[in-house]
Amino acid sequence: MYTIKRILISALIAGLVCVGEAALFAEATSAAELPQSATVRYTDLNLDRPADVGRLYSRIRGAAESVCGERDLAYDFWLNPAWQRCVNDAIGRAVGQVDRPALSAYHQRQLALSPAA
Repeated sequence: MYTIKRILISALIAGLVCVGEAALFAEATSAAELPQSATVRYTDLNLDRPADVGRLYSRIRGAAESVCGERDLAYDFWLNPAWQRCVNDAIGRAVGQVDRPALSAYHQRQLALSPAA
């Protein structure tokens, strides 16, 4: 009888641990799935000037890298492709929201220069 109680208590504890881990995993997953965003201000820039377009693009890139988390190296020197995709997608969405031909053209040039694009 003592053995059966011990087995049932062990099973109950194991079940509670699994439920707790599942709840923590669900919380972490839902937090990770929430769309992250950052506001990039550019009212101080004149997007008719190429230098200011470059400044805005740098701000957008910085915000994208911040939102996507720490730069994750897949190996010793390669960027994690998932992180790079996150950054590229975020930049693309931001450029689309600004909707300025000069910024879009600048973005296309940057994509052509980037080996990880």
